Amino acid sequence: MSLSFCGNNISSYNIYDGVLQNPCFVDALNLVPHVFLLFITFPILFIGWGSQSSKVQIHHNTWLHFPGHNLRWILTFALLFVHVCEIAEGIVSDSRRESRHLHLFMPAVMGFVATTTSIVYYHNIETSNFPKLLLALFLYWVMAFITKTIKLVKYWQSGWGVSDLRFCITGIMVILNGLLMAVEINVIRVRRYVFFMNPQKVKPPEDLQDLGVRFLQPFVNLLSKATYWWMNTLIISAHKKPIDLKAIGKLPIAMRAVTNYVLADYPNRTPSIWLAMYRAFGRPILLSSTFRYLADLLGFAGPLCISGIVQTHAFTSETLSSKEFLENSYVLAVLLFLALILQRTFLQASYYVTIETGINLRGALLAMIYNKILRLSTSNLSMGEMTLGQINNLVAIETNQLMWFLFLCPNLWAMPVQIIMGVILLYNLLGSSALVGAAVIVLLAPIQYFIATKLAEAQKSTLDYSTERLKKTNEILKGIKLLKLYAWEHIFCKSVEETRMKELSSLKTFALYTSLSIFMNAAIPIAAVLATFVTHAYASGNNLKPAEAFASLSLFHILVTPLFLLSTVVRFAVKVTNGYFSWGSGLATLSNIDIRIPTGQLTMVVGQVGCGKSSLLLAILGEMQTLEGKVHWNLSSDDHPCIILVFCFSFPFSSRNRYSVAYAAQKPWLLNATVEENITFGSPFNKQRYKAVTDACSLQPDIDLLPFGDQTEIGERGINLSGGQRQRICVARALYQNTNIVLLDDPFSALDIHLSDHLMQEGILKFLQDDKRTLVLVTHKLQYLTHADWIIAMKDGTVLREGTLKDIQTKDVELYEHWKTLMNRQDQELEKVIRKTLRRAMYSREAKAQLEDEDEEEEEEEDEDDNMSTVMRLRTKMPWRTCWRYLTSGGFFLLFLMIFSKLLKHSVIVAIDYWLATWTSEYSINNTGKADQTYYVAGFSILCGAGIFLCLVTSLTVEWMGLTAAKNLHHNLLNKIILGPIRFFDTTPLGLILNRFSADTNIIDQHIPPTLESLTRSTLLCLSAIGMISYATPVFLVALVPLGVAFYFIQKYFRVASKDLQELDDTTQLPLLCHFSETAEGLTTIRAFRHETRFKQRMLELTDTNNIAYLFLSAANRWLEVRTVRSSHDFEMEAQQKGGLVQRGSQGKGALSVLFFFCVCEEDWPRANICCQSSSLFSLEEDCH
Repeated sequence: MSLSFCGNNISSYNIYDGVLQNPCFVDALNLVPHVFLLFITFPILFIGWGSQSSKVQIHHNTWLHFPGHNLRWILTFALLFVHVCEIAEGIVSDSRRESRHLHLFMPAVMGFVATTTSIVYYHNIETSNFPKLLLALFLYWVMAFITKTIKLVKYWQSGWGVSDLRFCITGIMVILNGLLMAVEINVIRVRRYVFFMNPQKVKPPEDLQDLGVRFLQPFVNLLSKATYWWMNTLIISAHKKPIDLKAIGKLPIAMRAVTNYVLADYPNRTPSIWLAMYRAFGRPILLSSTFRYLADLLGFAGPLCISGIVQTHAFTSETLSSKEFLENSYVLAVLLFLALILQRTFLQASYYVTIETGINLRGALLAMIYNKILRLSTSNLSMGEMTLGQINNLVAIETNQLMWFLFLCPNLWAMPVQIIMGVILLYNLLGSSALVGAAVIVLLAPIQYFIATKLAEAQKSTLDYSTERLKKTNEILKGIKLLKLYAWEHIFCKSVEETRMKELSSLKTFALYTSLSIFMNAAIPIAAVLATFVTHAYASGNNLKPAEAFASLSLFHILVTPLFLLSTVVRFAVKVTNGYFSWGSGLATLSNIDIRIPTGQLTMVVGQVGCGKSSLLLAILGEMQTLEGKVHWNLSSDDHPCIILVFCFSFPFSSRNRYSVAYAAQKPWLLNATVEENITFGSPFNKQRYKAVTDACSLQPDIDLLPFGDQTEIGERGINLSGGQRQRICVARALYQNTNIVLLDDPFSALDIHLSDHLMQEGILKFLQDDKRTLVLVTHKLQYLTHADWIIAMKDGTVLREGTLKDIQTKDVELYEHWKTLMNRQDQELEKVIRKTLRRAMYSREAKAQLEDEDEEEEEEEDEDDNMSTVMRLRTKMPWRTCWRYLTSGGFFLLFLMIFSKLLKHSVIVAIDYWLATWTSEYSINNTGKADQTYYVAGFSILCGAGIFLCLVTSLTVEWMGLTAAKNLHHNLLNKIILGPIRFFDTTPLGLILNRFSADTNIIDQHIPPTLESLTRSTLLCLSAIGMISYATPVFLVALVPLGVAFYFIQKYFRVASKDLQELDDTTQLPLLCHFSETAEGLTTIRAFRHETRFKQRMLELTDTNNIAYLFLSAANRWLEVRTVRSSHDFEMEAQQKGGLVQRGSQGKGALSVLFFFCVCEEDWPRANICCQSSSLFSLEEDCH
């Protein structure tokens, strides 16, 4: 064993100059710390002291981090990397010796095992909160520091310097061990566990004290953050049980909408989205940019390693210099593997930080928008200045666009660095001929920028037409019953289709420039490579070597990626400048108003239609702008207000005094909630009061007819409720509230005479006046004037008469006689209706039986409205039928043309690379003259020209097919919905329907075509890579089997979890959109009841629920990326090593296989885009069905 350890040479055991002068003994001495750590820690880990000693009982205890936690992990990873380099150096050095010298690499192997054990040991001790056991680690780092220092001094005395790799590695390890020793000393100092003192008590973070928080990314250790290991439990459990809102829990406090709104809000300043982003999210944007810089720099390791792997070098010395070490093909393969792993880790970290920041920004923006809506004038909505479609666009599209702009932001400052570094490396590889290719890229960059600006203009124009289309669609949906009554559906559908054609005309421009952008991204590297290699072939006088050709080819691919992203970033940057609200002012609506409303009495406001009765109530509520005068709310001794109005009013909304008011609008407004929740409206449930209110409003018989009584959900349009039923629920809401003042705006307008009389007698005269509440009643029912304590007669926006009925009878006889005539007519109508009330019970029984039959039919239907009740979500396979429906919606001819052109294009691309491999291999073997290069240059030029042409054809075909499919799908969707039964509109919230025409249609119009192009490109590239790698390196087929098995299980678990999370994201977004539309429609009622805070809180809850679903979906995508990329890198290194990396005599084909491996690994951006846009298929599925 000793001979194997030190070698067969007897001089290896010479100790005449001192024991420390013997390299074998020094290496053996370095084994002592590692053996010590393994001997101490293994029993503790197996016994499980940590898990039994935990003093923290919580659902997840990795939140407990000792001081220097992240620094320790970073230093440990660095130390492991240095150990790998030391092992590689020892193995390569040992391979040059005649006998085996285990001491060259065995201590490094033990060091790698000990360092890995140290971090595992630390993790268990840390999560168990038992820091006393960390003394073993402290002793280990001290011993390792001492032994490595002895080794470094020995090398220094032997005359070694920084040019010797072994000396450099030892010096770095001394520094790392010293830093880790300092980290342990700091833990001792802060946690005070030395001399077995009691450690400091720690409390879990505030988020984890609430067991509802399940998103653990901010609280786990660094390794789990980088690999998303904590997501394993959720991903695996999803295969057994569907993921629901309980499984994903709540958002951490720092990510909640209210937290980010406070950070982003700048009170008393002109609103600026850029200032808010800088103030609230500057640090995470900087962190994401740092990760992105590191990832981009590591990306250049691929071309450098490809160049080194292809070249062959011969070495004779027994010791390695740093340069010789980095020229070894096997070492470069390992370094390439590690570099790509780190690059993807940093890239995924950058993606996660930007997406998390974007979600935080979206939450803050939604809160700001909602606050604006709560302050919006009702005139803006009633006069069409702001529509529900615009609000829906703002919430569903614009905020997401800004979130994606933030996601793309790091590319703005990463692109220059990538381009400069790429040009420098190209120049080092090919000399001045590389500048020709770089010049092609630089000259074509302004075209990319021009295309990006045109894309932004086309998108803005499309958004304008989309807003107009949504406005018309909203009008149709609101008046759908009237349209069906007159059979006008097709007439109004034609109007929407005309606007849609204008939108499609703008979309054609958008699709054209999108296809040009995709074409430029694919064609620029081909053109640059063609110009560079042709120039190199005829101008440089040197043959093109495989190392130069394929390394430069990969560099050109890296250089073009920033230019492709430039179009996306510019498009989003121009788009975010177009969001403004405005409030107009009009002429005076009410004038010369000087009235007093008595306390605790019934005041009736009467007058002809349009005379200003409703405006008077809006003025009292503060919904109109006060041009002159004031509104006084005087409190009497019994705390009942008397309202005194002396003013001139006009719209829009101004500030209001906050007093206890209940209000029932003329147009009934209902929440998307149960009947009970609509009546109580946030107030505590009082059974006795609730029953008295429902009886007073004659609601109990109607409630009995509903499928689930007062627990039946009624949407914003109501579920099978007549106008009178909706009106009475709104009046019951006003009566139920324990307020001082009640304002009723024509509550009898939609009621039958007998119901009006019952409501007047039981609800107003008995229920309200018995409580001595101040009541203002706007009505056309003049027969009730005899019950009024005070009457206000309106005409043309002014007060005609004011006083008691007796006062008006005395002062204005003509007006009184006119009222008397109208009252007699209304009394006669009442007598006619009384006879019909006897049949009410019979009608009720029949209606109830009919409703029960309809409910039984509904239960048998496959498609129930999931927003109206909790429905068990079907967990099906990938919606291939929906994909096929989308593809065929564009026409079979375009589908065939797309598939054929895609296959032909990728065949030509593979042929280009194969031709280049043959070209470089031929000249590396034969070293033929320059004149013979004409054949290869001509063939290469023809293939490149064909590739460029096919890139244009495929990009145009995909966009053309997507545009045709979007046109047909919208036409079918509009007709299916407009021609649907009335019950569909009664049971489906307006916000849900509008979402189909806004967010989902936007996805079909603009997102699915480029996603389809990325998907097909990535798929064909992977298939091409498998074919070419298998041809160049057949042994790869052996590694392909476990690779396929790994990918199968990864996608099997991910697909189920991803679909659940996507459905959660979709289903949680719909209540949010409905809440915005509900609020916009019921602004007056919400503000009258002073419930802005409650509705705002509800909005924040819905926003957080939607954000947590999207955050988990993003984390799941990152989980997938980390595992698929690392699996491919593992087998890439294995296949290269088993295949001998580069076969002698066929360097071009070997380089081609390495290049394809690198290109597949570089396909991260399309794959990330597809993962983040994967919900597109489910939006499409909703529209298709």
